[in-house]
Amino acid sequence: MPCDQLVSPMALAACTRVDSCFAPWFVPSLGVSLQLAQLDVHLCHHLEQLGTVPSRQLRPFLPDRKLPQEQEFMVTGAREPRVFLRQWSNGPRHCQEFSFSTQLDCKLLEYRNLTHLQLLQPVVLQGQAAATYCPQDTSLDVNVFVDPVFLNISQYAIHTVDTALRSWKQEGNPQAEELVYSHYVICNDTHETLCFGQVDTDENVLLASLHSHQYSWRSHKSPQLLHICIEGWGNWRWSEAFRVDNVGTLLRTIQYKGRTASLIIKVTQLNGVQKQVIICGRQVMLSYLTQHIELRVVQHYVGPDAQTVVREHCDCLEAGAKLPSYVLEDAEMTELCVRARGDEDWSQDVQLERRERGPSSSVVQVPCSSGTLLYVWCTLFTIEADTHMQQRVVVFSPLFVMRSHLPDPVILHVEKRSLGLRESQLIQGQGHQEPLLNTEADLTHHLTFQARHDEDASHCAVPISTSLIKQIVHKNGNEDNLEHILADFYGPKTSTGPPWPYVDKDTDRSVLEPLAQWDSPMQVKLSCWKSGLNTLLVELLPWALLANHSKWDLWLFEGETIVLQIPAGKIIVPPNFKEAFQIGIYWAHTNTVHKSTALKLVHDLTSPRWKEGSGSEVVTLDEEGYVEADITLGAFPGRQKLCQLCVSSVVRHGIQILQLEDRTILVNNTAHTIQYRPLLTDRALGTDGQACEIPETAQFSLAPSEELSRPCSVLCWDLLQTSVQGALEFPLPLRYMLLRLLPKPDGGVGSAGWSLPAPIRPDFPRLSVSVPGEAESVGGLSSRSIVLTYQEHLGVTYIILNEDPCPRMVIHNKCPIPLMLKETVKETARTEVYCRPLPANCSLHHELYHHFSSFPECRQKEMLPTLLLKTTSDHSSTDWTDPIDINCPGTQVVFLPGFGCLYIDVLYEKGTLVLCLAPEGGLDAVIHQHSSSPKASCRVLLSEASVVLSDDITDPSGSVELLRLTLTKLLLSLAPAPPSLPQEQGASDLGSAHISLVEVYCSNLQIDNQLYNRASFHFPVLLCQDQRSAAEPGGGPWSSEANPTESPEALEEFKRSCFLQLRMRLAGDRCNAEEITFQLQPARVYLEDTFVYYVKTLFHTYIPDSAMASAPAEPQRGTKCGSAPILPEQVLQAVQALVHPVRLQRLSIQPVNLLVSIHASLKLYIASDHTPLSFSLFERGPLCTTARQLVHALAMHYAAGALFRAGWVVGSLEILGSPASLVRSIGNGVSDFFRLPYEGLTRGPGAFVSGVSRGTTSFVKHISKGTLTSITNLATSLARNMDRLSLDEEHYTRQEEWRRQLPESLGDGLRQGLSRLGISLLGAIAGIVDQPMQNFQRNWETQSSAGSHAKGVISGVGKGIVGVFTKPIGGAAELVSQTGYGILHGAGLWQLPKQLYLPTEEKSCRAPNSHLKYVWKMLQSLGRPELHMALEVTLVSGSGQEHAGCLLLTSEVLFVVSLSEDTQQQAFPITEVVCQQEPGPGGQLSLTLQQQTVASDTEGDGVRERLTEQQYRRLVDYVLRAAHFLSPSAASLQLQLPVTLAEPPPSVTKTYRYLVDPAFAKVFVSKFTMVKNKALHIGFH
Repeated sequence: MPCDQLVSPMALAACTRVDSCFAPWFVPSLGVSLQLAQLDVHLCHHLEQLGTVPSRQLRPFLPDRKLPQEQEFMVTGAREPRVFLRQWSNGPRHCQEFSFSTQLDCKLLEYRNLTHLQLLQPVVLQGQAAATYCPQDTSLDVNVFVDPVFLNISQYAIHTVDTALRSWKQEGNPQAEELVYSHYVICNDTHETLCFGQVDTDENVLLASLHSHQYSWRSHKSPQLLHICIEGWGNWRWSEAFRVDNVGTLLRTIQYKGRTASLIIKVTQLNGVQKQVIICGRQVMLSYLTQHIELRVVQHYVGPDAQTVVREHCDCLEAGAKLPSYVLEDAEMTELCVRARGDEDWSQDVQLERRERGPSSSVVQVPCSSGTLLYVWCTLFTIEADTHMQQRVVVFSPLFVMRSHLPDPVILHVEKRSLGLRESQLIQGQGHQEPLLNTEADLTHHLTFQARHDEDASHCAVPISTSLIKQIVHKNGNEDNLEHILADFYGPKTSTGPPWPYVDKDTDRSVLEPLAQWDSPMQVKLSCWKSGLNTLLVELLPWALLANHSKWDLWLFEGETIVLQIPAGKIIVPPNFKEAFQIGIYWAHTNTVHKSTALKLVHDLTSPRWKEGSGSEVVTLDEEGYVEADITLGAFPGRQKLCQLCVSSVVRHGIQILQLEDRTILVNNTAHTIQYRPLLTDRALGTDGQACEIPETAQFSLAPSEELSRPCSVLCWDLLQTSVQGALEFPLPLRYMLLRLLPKPDGGVGSAGWSLPAPIRPDFPRLSVSVPGEAESVGGLSSRSIVLTYQEHLGVTYIILNEDPCPRMVIHNKCPIPLMLKETVKETARTEVYCRPLPANCSLHHELYHHFSSFPECRQKEMLPTLLLKTTSDHSSTDWTDPIDINCPGTQVVFLPGFGCLYIDVLYEKGTLVLCLAPEGGLDAVIHQHSSSPKASCRVLLSEASVVLSDDITDPSGSVELLRLTLTKLLLSLAPAPPSLPQEQGASDLGSAHISLVEVYCSNLQIDNQLYNRASFHFPVLLCQDQRSAAEPGGGPWSSEANPTESPEALEEFKRSCFLQLRMRLAGDRCNAEEITFQLQPARVYLEDTFVYYVKTLFHTYIPDSAMASAPAEPQRGTKCGSAPILPEQVLQAVQALVHPVRLQRLSIQPVNLLVSIHASLKLYIASDHTPLSFSLFERGPLCTTARQLVHALAMHYAAGALFRAGWVVGSLEILGSPASLVRSIGNGVSDFFRLPYEGLTRGPGAFVSGVSRGTTSFVKHISKGTLTSITNLATSLARNMDRLSLDEEHYTRQEEWRRQLPESLGDGLRQGLSRLGISLLGAIAGIVDQPMQNFQRNWETQSSAGSHAKGVISGVGKGIVGVFTKPIGGAAELVSQTGYGILHGAGLWQLPKQLYLPTEEKSCRAPNSHLKYVWKMLQSLGRPELHMALEVTLVSGSGQEHAGCLLLTSEVLFVVSLSEDTQQQAFPITEVVCQQEPGPGGQLSLTLQQQTVASDTEGDGVRERLTEQQYRRLVDYVLRAAHFLSPSAASLQLQLPVTLAEPPPSVTKTYRYLVDPAFAKVFVSKFTMVKNKALHIGFH
């Protein structure tokens, strides 16, 4: 019977209690747990595997190779790493979970002190990763939480990382250049062996002559000063200590037995971190000769017994080299004479006394047994004359140096007419320098030149003599600084310019050289060879050089006459052109030399560049410029070819250098052999709706890049001309290029078809050419996408072919019939747009005209054009389809005449537009081809990340913080991207299935000026968030348990409130970004020019050596005649940007609002406070452009935004009282006055009354704040400018220091303002007397002349008078300013952001020692033993005192080092020490030393060697064990006496105790046991 329901099922379920539930899925099938005490990763250099070639930067010094061969440079530690792995299995479903936690830190070696830098402070890392494997899909989920990250970047850290990277690149390459690791390189430039070391330490380093030593300080606890002694003197008397941290020159003297040795120490900067210390004597010998000579230096000095001692030093001075300097005083070096190497007779003594101020020169005849005459100039000059650091430099140089700029060698005839002698010498051309042989001083030599033996010598003789140099030097003037001569012998050999013929593709030439002459074929130029020397340079200059860099043998015509022929790759001296000349090429088919247009050289820049009236066409060529020359080859239309040449002219060394080059250079950077057909046409190659048909033309091949990556010239272009006159479609012929891939040798017979013609135009810098290829080779695609880039540089076109890393478009034709694709062009096309034939069942690449014609523009919204399709049929003409829109992904259906319905699917894959054309039912097969990739999601949370930029250079005693970037609550997320729109769900299965979304959220970002407390900067913060709320978004600080990822609502709330947001959609390969969105909340920016300039002065010290050395390494690629063309550096850089463009579907930067404060105080104080700048939305997409073009678009957008707010910038100037800030404050106050009551009115009477009260308060507060701020800023600006105008630096500095002490209340402000007003008044009165006295005292200290004293006093009086007016005005303005600041601070209306962290100064003396320091500096007495372990301990003395120490375990000795004193305290032999770990939790380590006590050293008649206790025990043990193996005789058994063991010798034991980490103690004890057993030869070793 029916009845009502009494209890609902929900109620029954609520009353049910489940005690337990079991599911097999919840029980892991496998669990693994691992925990370690410490995990360290050590990275080391092994110098024996690296380069051994001496560094060119340290020439001429050779390395002494005293560095340890193994250098540990980085230690990464994980403290207590815990790993937990679990796995679940449920049929086909598997799940793995991986949990980990540890504490990471990273330390770097610092090569100055060989201590450790803390690169990464200890940071807690926790996380888990879960992987789920299902038949349908696979997912990976990773969550990582990182506690505060503190990263310290400094010059020393960058240097260590940079040298490490360069070392790893040198691995296994001994021919590489030896790297310089240490911060100091000590070089011995004396003829003595030196010994040096750090003062107050036990260090002494021997350094041989002309050797260098990479030096690091022995101790960072002692004063970092060096001292030197001369090893050969044997007295070990050290010089006074000196510093090597400052660049400059020092002098140190050593006294010994009446002698004085002066050592000049030069400290030079190698780079931002490293310095070179060169120790040299007073006497320097240099040679510019090409022969080796021997020197004899005679030394006179008074010995300790008042006797004169004479010593001779004989050394060989090699050609073009220098001798190590002599440690002799000027008075001690009395004689100097020379002779040829291997000769017996010496020359006369060289004049060593200086006759006049400046260089003094004399000619010395060097005796030669070979019979040749050798006269040389001997020049003496003094560096830093009349100072303690003066050096005497003796330079030997030839009398005459000959340099010929001709292409071929010439025969030089030297006539000595007064002696009736004539000699000949072969002079090499091409800019080589050679000294003239057998020349004499004070004798006129007549030079004549002869090109070949079968030709006559020149009729005009050139007279030269050694007296000519005085006229040249007197005419040109002489420079006093002769340091450049010494620089020729130190460091890398620098070339003044490119090699002969002096032309490179560098366009950065600011100074244009004048042309020497153009009306005579040759010129002999006499000049000074090197400034300061008397060597005469004789240069043979042609008027011009003509280089044929093309691949053609060219003819030169002047008028109708043939001047000469230039083979390909040759350089000649052309005859002087009187009129225009033409270039000709011999063409065998017509047996004719075809000529180009006439070219005329223009030398006078004031002459007209064009001819008036209609005459014959002549192209003018300037001295610096280029023109194009075209030569038409062949006589029959349709079979003609056009050769395009570029004729360029430059002036180098007064020579006009003309170059003939092929105008088009092709480079194949692909792995395929490519055939190309260059075409030049003046008509359309295809008709509308039909494929283009091109007649057969010449074909050329390009080798693949791996075989021969050489640029190749395009010799000539096939000229396709119309047969009908006047039917030209283009005013100028257009260049096209067709490409084809050559099949591989095993690819069968036949070749693929040609590509569509690619236009070669400067406005199309990047073309993606679809070249037909083999369908199997490219994943089903029957074409290859080749990027053709166009670059023009100095008249030459460079066409470079690369594989396209990002094709623009791929078309899949799944129809059984071939189709024709046509693009609708909205605007007038700049080139012909061809129809693309689509073969049946074929896939190929394509690029629209819209794509390559708009590259690299950045347009706001770019719509792709529509496409048309039709079938290709020979017997009937079909119509085109309706326009197909390809802008939106999805599927469309169009009717194809002659076929039926056609399904078109549009899809974006990795930035490539994929177009699928399929008949009905054929599209599903395309869709199901897409395979599912594993879904990965990763989330990293950082509670705080702080990056500090520190300065190690300025203060050697410690590191100073410059900048600190702090990111608070940072979230990094990688997850599969959700579908954009619900209706795109079908398309998202294809396109969005592999797309990932990367998100970066930051709650707060701040950049602090950490020098604010150390220097007089105005702003403590450079960038921060505006109007920071009291409660931070996301609540309190994060932890691994409490963070926004616990709930989706908290996560969305955190994302909405973040200061910085960055979202990127990645393509399926997770490498290329498709969409980028950036959003920044309102921020404040504070800039001051003094801080920017200070950071700029230090900027170069942070640039590593590898970044600075890689730039100039490329241009050294020389070009030889006839070799392949060299690609300019600008072209190579531009091509990389063109081949790999910036491709994004959308780039969006949300509107940005900034409050900018700028203080400029270098000349006058100009300030603009809190200027509001608003920048609108920047959105582009889809875009394909270069990085340069994108940066240009960004700069223009934000520059325009700043210009539109220029009125606010002017209105925010403090000198005007900041009217803009006042207006803004009043506007905010009035707005609150009406807005708050209105909002309260909508909520009730009580809220209305509260709103009126709050609105009135805000109105009064804003108006008061705006008015006070305006007055205060005006007064501050006036006071600062008055302080500057007072011209009193001390007064200005004092006022700036006081201004940093802002008052806290009105009373405080009045007190400070009145006190500064009083001081300003006193300073104004006292300045009248004080300023002249200061100037007088300053001039007196510098020992200036009387005129300078008077001038200083007068200027001081002027400054004092100016101060009388400016200082009181500044003091009154400061009173107003301080009072205003006091009111603002007291009322809480002044808010200046504060630093998040106060700067910490890291003192270098407190840094921990590195492993390398122990091996290199403390164990050198053992000959660099192997250091098995260095254990930091706490030393416990007998009285219970504790101090830091370290135990060094080597193969033979155990050292105890005191870290506070940085010295060895004890050394124990391994075999006499017992090491063990004490039981208990304290972590104690005990060392027991066992020492023998012997009563008497003699026993019996002889001396017996005493055994140690260990040796004695081993002997007893051996005797007892060996006794069992002996077979005793019967007699011995009868006489056997009882055996009693002898007592061991008494010993004394002493125990030392150390406190140590228990985990490290176990490792140390086990290593100690292993090393001890090896020393005792126990076990297998």
